[in-house]
Amino acid sequence: MAAATATDLSMPEPTADMLQRATINWDAEGQPHATAFDDRYFSRTSGLSEARHVFLHHNGLPQRWTISTRPFFTIGETGFGTGLNFLTVASLWLDQNSSGTLHFVSAEKYPLSRSDLQQALSLWPTLSELAKALVEQYPPPIPGIHRLYLANNRIVLTLLYGDANTMFASLPGSDHPLFSSRNNPVVDAWFLDGFAPAKNPQMWTDDLFQTLARLSGPGTTFSTFTAAGSVRRGLQAAGFEVQKVSGFGQKLHMLCGHMAESIAPDVSDMDWQPASHNAEFQPPWYLPPQLSPPSSALVIGGGIAGCTTARSLADRGISVTLIEQHPQLASEGSGNPQAILYPKLSGQRSPLSRFGLMALLHASRYHQSFLGEEATGSPCGVLVLPKGQHELPLFEELARQYPAELVALVTGSQLNDIAGIPLGIGAGLFFPQLGWIKPAAVCRALTDHPLIHRQTTAIATLHHEQHQWRAYDQHGTLTATAPVAVIASGTGSAAFTQTAHLPLKPIRGQISCLPATADSTQLKTVICGEGYLAPASDGIHTLGATYNIGEIATTLRAQDHRDNLAQLQQTAPEAAALFGPVDANLLDGRAAFRCTTPDYLPIAGPAPIAEQYRLDYALLRKNARAHIPVAGACWPGLYLNCGHGSRGMSYAPLCAELLASQICGEVSPLEQDLRQAIHPGRFIIRDMKRGKQ
Repeated sequence: MAAATATDLSMPEPTADMLQRATINWDAEGQPHATAFDDRYFSRTSGLSEARHVFLHHNGLPQRWTISTRPFFTIGETGFGTGLNFLTVASLWLDQNSSGTLHFVSAEKYPLSRSDLQQALSLWPTLSELAKALVEQYPPPIPGIHRLYLANNRIVLTLLYGDANTMFASLPGSDHPLFSSRNNPVVDAWFLDGFAPAKNPQMWTDDLFQTLARLSGPGTTFSTFTAAGSVRRGLQAAGFEVQKVSGFGQKLHMLCGHMAESIAPDVSDMDWQPASHNAEFQPPWYLPPQLSPPSSALVIGGGIAGCTTARSLADRGISVTLIEQHPQLASEGSGNPQAILYPKLSGQRSPLSRFGLMALLHASRYHQSFLGEEATGSPCGVLVLPKGQHELPLFEELARQYPAELVALVTGSQLNDIAGIPLGIGAGLFFPQLGWIKPAAVCRALTDHPLIHRQTTAIATLHHEQHQWRAYDQHGTLTATAPVAVIASGTGSAAFTQTAHLPLKPIRGQISCLPATADSTQLKTVICGEGYLAPASDGIHTLGATYNIGEIATTLRAQDHRDNLAQLQQTAPEAAALFGPVDANLLDGRAAFRCTTPDYLPIAGPAPIAEQYRLDYALLRKNARAHIPVAGACWPGLYLNCGHGSRGMSYAPLCAELLASQICGEVSPLEQDLRQAIHPGRFIIRDMKRGKQ
């Protein structure tokens, strides 16, 4: 018998921003074995047959799909492992259903490396097509929620990287105990998988079973390979009816069952009364409203925020009226000829840094089709250069903190080879999955959908009447109606009565268009530092951008061109030299306004009723920790997607997916604390706590 082989022994140590990879031993038959848990990933005899018996058959699949009236079916899994269960059920879904979407939500604390995943799945050639798509999109081991789309979006895989209970507990609408089962996404079937309870007891906990119950509803089923008594008792205590049935292969028994009824919290009428005393939980001002998927929606704004939102809704079968005031899409803040998927990593785990990282990873997958098309962009990578030698230790630390597939520290000849030109700074951070795209072309491609209908008009007012949002132009003419409306109009998003409280701030930015030279065409990647320089497209390099606070004119200024050139000289004098002497008075360019917020995070979520917030949470003025068990009042069916600053191409796709998930009652692509961090109501709450409202 051949000796077993191990892989990934040289993986870097896990950090706050990087999970520990699974260490795999491969036995003589090529089967993967988890070293840390001394357990196998699937049956040696037939992993496919085991998955079908344990998880499909005992959850009533595929029979339940034929009687479902919803456009999607959601499966939750407690251990992703090699992805075999996912691929098995996804393949069956595509074979059995001509329409609808399968949502598969799976947690994994020790993700396999991409190479190990590919090797493990090569054992199942019947799943090769889906397996290839999975491997191509497989995310790096960064904690958080990663959403992948397969089979033309008919399969949506949401990977929860981290501890199973922690990650699933981040999905409900609120962590307030009085609202523990209010407005949560509902999982239709649970695959309770993972290494055996005796070998991985940290996962099979009562806390996890209680969390799964919060995400379950009447008719939710579960199955698991184990028949351990602790698992049976924990599931029963959480409200599940449990049966012991015949197991697979040499296993005599396994468990399956369904959600019987939710275990209601033991509360009194007094618990529901607001009070000024300190509370353990903050008020659930961020709780999303409960909606049924609408048949139609309005989206106001034809920039990248509006176009990604329209596409996310249309991909869910919702008819969208996209209203843009200009004849062309992407005519304002999204209208630059080249936009950079710009990274900004941090050694601190703040909401801003965490959201920015997850949005960047999501955008890098979302934009892959555009990056790969010459007409819409280039996957040339992005090279971030230090401001000076004093920043090199920080760059070295960031390279250690994040996986190499996201970012790597490059030096010397490797740096120059990537850039295509010699760079005197000697080191930089290279992001191989990023690049630049043409926003207007991307917006046109996103809206090229049979369910997206464009209108050209300026919307002046919105009125909610008879469960419909009615959009009127400046002449008072009704333009469109729908039960759901999304405002994605940049700084214009605060122009409506319902949103006038938003603290949006326009900041002018001017780019410069540098004609390419014989030398400048050598540039192979985007260079970022004080500003950015993109490789040539159609004979022009985009250079930018200024940051002009308090200015309202869009007229091009030669001084701003000079400022951009000076930033390039400071970032990379070798790149500046590629263009020789440049007369700023002769340069073309573009000026527009970034839509920014006080905390530099975007605004995405349901639109709050500001006056009702101020009434309901008045006690926060006296005590920022007051007991206020009241859900945030929101305008019915009104949502916002704005405030992206200079990172619209990175932020907008994830915000659009969040809105579409909330509108359709799906599992969120963001953890609960990050949903709070970008919620439109956060500014009202903060101001009340600070005594400003």
